[in-house]
Amino acid sequence: MYGHPQDVQGECNARLYLGDDYGDNECTIRCQREPEHEGKHRELFGSPGREVMIEWELDERKEREAAEAEVEKVLSEEEPYEGGPYNRHPK
Repeated sequence: MYGHPQDVQGECNARLYLGDDYGDNECTIRCQREPEHEGKHRELFGSPGREVMIEWELDERKEREAAEAEVEKVLSEEEPYEGGPYNRHPK
Protein backbone atom coordinates (compact mmCIF):
# COMPACT_ATOMS: atom_id res chain seq x y z
CA MET A 1 0.00 0.00 0.00
CA TYR A 2 1.23 3.49 -0.80
CA GLY A 3 0.24 6.60 1.13
CA HIS A 4 -1.50 6.85 4.45
CA PRO A 5 -3.99 4.15 5.41
CA GLN A 6 -7.65 4.91 4.89
CA ASP A 7 -9.87 5.43 7.93
CA VAL A 8 -12.04 2.44 8.79
CA GLN A 9 -15.57 3.13 9.96
CA GLY A 10 -16.16 1.90 13.50
CA GLU A 11 -12.48 2.10 14.45
CA CYS A 12 -10.49 4.80 16.27
CA ASN A 13 -8.06 5.45 13.37
CA ALA A 14 -5.54 7.37 15.55
CA ARG A 15 -2.12 7.50 13.91
CA LEU A 16 1.47 6.85 14.93
CA TYR A 17 4.11 7.86 12.36
CA LEU A 18 7.43 5.99 12.39
CA GLY A 19 10.44 7.03 10.34
CA ASP A 20 13.33 4.79 9.38
CA ASP A 21 16.88 5.29 10.61
CA TYR A 22 17.87 7.13 7.40
CA GLY A 23 14.94 9.55 7.50
CA ASP A 24 13.82 8.84 3.95
CA ASN A 25 10.88 6.52 4.62
CA GLU A 26 7.90 6.48 6.95
CA CYS A 27 5.28 3.98 7.99
CA THR A 28 1.93 4.79 9.53
CA ILE A 29 0.38 2.75 12.33
CA ARG A 30 -3.43 3.07 12.65
CA CYS A 31 -5.43 2.30 15.80
CA GLN A 32 -7.93 -0.52 15.25
CA ARG A 33 -9.77 -0.13 18.55
CA GLU A 34 -13.31 1.21 18.81
CA PRO A 35 -13.88 4.99 18.59
CA GLU A 36 -13.61 6.92 21.88
CA HIS A 37 -11.93 3.94 23.60
CA GLU A 38 -10.14 4.30 26.92
CA GLY A 39 -6.48 3.48 27.29
CA LYS A 40 -3.75 3.20 24.70
CA HIS A 41 -4.19 3.06 20.94
CA ARG A 42 -3.39 -0.33 19.35
CA GLU A 43 -2.67 -1.97 16.01
CA LEU A 44 -2.31 -5.71 15.54
CA PHE A 45 -0.75 -7.31 12.46
CA GLY A 46 1.40 -10.25 11.39
CA SER A 47 0.76 -13.89 10.61
CA PRO A 48 -0.02 -16.95 12.77
CA GLY A 49 2.82 -17.46 15.20
CA ARG A 50 4.29 -14.04 14.34
CA GLU A 51 1.72 -11.60 15.67
CA VAL A 52 2.79 -8.05 16.44
CA MET A 53 0.97 -5.62 18.70
CA ILE A 54 1.94 -1.94 18.86
CA GLU A 55 0.47 0.33 21.55
CA TRP A 56 0.89 4.09 21.90
CA GLU A 57 -0.70 7.00 23.75
CA LEU A 58 -0.98 10.10 21.51
CA ASP A 59 -2.81 10.49 18.19
CA GLU A 60 -0.09 12.10 16.09
CA ARG A 61 -2.60 13.33 13.48
CA LYS A 62 -3.35 16.31 15.71
CA GLU A 63 0.34 17.26 15.98
CA ARG A 64 0.90 16.75 12.25
CA GLU A 65 -2.18 18.80 11.31
CA ALA A 66 -1.03 21.64 13.58
CA ALA A 67 2.49 21.55 12.09
CA GLU A 68 1.14 21.52 8.52
CA ALA A 69 -1.15 24.46 9.32
CA GLU A 70 1.82 26.38 10.75
CA VAL A 71 3.89 25.72 7.61
CA GLU A 72 1.00 26.90 5.40
CA LYS A 73 0.68 30.05 7.51
CA VAL A 74 4.38 30.85 7.24
CA LEU A 75 4.43 30.19 3.50
CA SER A 76 1.39 32.40 2.93
CA GLU A 77 3.09 35.30 4.76
CA GLU A 78 6.36 35.12 2.77
CA GLU A 79 7.22 37.62 0.09
CA PRO A 80 6.85 36.18 -3.42
CA TYR A 81 10.13 35.12 -5.03
CA GLU A 82 11.16 35.18 -8.66
CA GLY A 83 12.29 31.94 -10.26
CA GLY A 84 10.47 29.51 -8.00
CA PRO A 85 11.28 28.10 -4.57
CA TYR A 86 14.97 27.37 -5.28
CA ASN A 87 15.85 30.86 -6.51
CA ARG A 88 15.20 32.83 -3.32
CA HIS A 89 15.62 36.39 -4.60
CA PRO A 90 12.80 38.74 -3.55
CA LYS A 91 11.03 40.62 -6.32
